[in-house]
Amino acid sequence: MKNISIFCGAHEGKNPEYAKAAKSIAELIAKKGINVVFGGGNVGLMKIISDTALDNGVEVLGISLESLHALELANPRLNEIVVSKTLLDRKDEFMSRSDAFIVLPGGVGSLDELAEIMASNQLGIINKPVGILNTDGYYDYLIKWFHKAVDEGFISSENLKELLISDCPDELVEMVVNHQKPSDDNWTKRLGL
Repeated sequence: MKNISIFCGAHEGKNPEYAKAAKSIAELIAKKGINVVFGGGNVGLMKIISDTALDNGVEVLGISLESLHALELANPRLNEIVVSKTLLDRKDEFMSRSDAFIVLPGGVGSLDELAEIMASNQLGIINKPVGILNTDGYYDYLIKWFHKAVDEGFISSENLKELLISDCPDELVEMVVNHQKPSDDNWTKRLGL
């Protein structure tokens, strides 16, 4: 595994545990010699992720959106920054340049990125690990919704099993790095159709 994308907020949030967990996850990934891909911003949890990864000696790629690039001022220390014109182009960059994905607390953008990766895995477009760091129960309601969607027959249990969830940064990094992907030709069976 060479690159892990981290999706997270352009704000730090009100709970100081979010910043602490972001720093921890970036340190853990860097200690494994894995590079970090993130949203490019020099603000919020994104800044913590990029600064921590850089301070720990790995390469950091920022993938920004043209309309946000000037506002968020990319970290000048970045090894590389890609500026995309559209959200779709940006998500394509994330998918092509990353071997796995971790979602930290964030807003609508983080949720959109999570949904895009999950749907792309589900449809066999990619086959890459994706995990949620559920710091202090931030994603409890979303996780509950996923289980409700399985119970109601809208998501197969096989696809939900591919979503790795933990409230512990160490555990989640190990889960993502050591995840045994299903075979590429098995995605249609996981749809449950």
